[in-house]
Amino acid sequence: MAIFRRDNGFSSPAAGGSSEPANGSQRQRRITHIAAGTRIRGEVSGPTELLIEGEVAGEIRVEDTVTVGAEGVVNGPISAPVVRIGGRVVGNVHATDRLEISASGSLEGDVDAPRIAIAEGAFFKGWSNRKGERKTSSSPLPRES
Repeated sequence: MAIFRRDNGFSSPAAGGSSEPANGSQRQRRITHIAAGTRIRGEVSGPTELLIEGEVAGEIRVEDTVTVGAEGVVNGPISAPVVRIGGRVVGNVHATDRLEISASGSLEGDVDAPRIAIAEGAFFKGWSNRKGERKTSSSPLPRES
């Protein structure tokens, strides 16, 4: 997938910037960018962050954030820690941390994520399952007699 990765000098992490601190103690953030006008069929997987501004038809499984830009289109399931949708996704989403659908986003598919944020104006058609929801208290609720 290295042919799709590029360092374009943007400072925004979602647009290809680096999250490496000045002391270099953490690994450099890697991003794979599928540019507008690009069409991919098949499986996309790997340890990289993924920014989709083109079209992907197939399964996406990455170990970092998946961002579907406003012009991006995905037809197939997505599995990642964080999934951000600003474009169109037709397929189920499994996010181990959270799913975010912005006002311009559209999702037709079922969701499995502990945290879900859907902006006003976004489109969502499907079922949601909030497995692994974080608890706010470590003590059990009192029982009624």
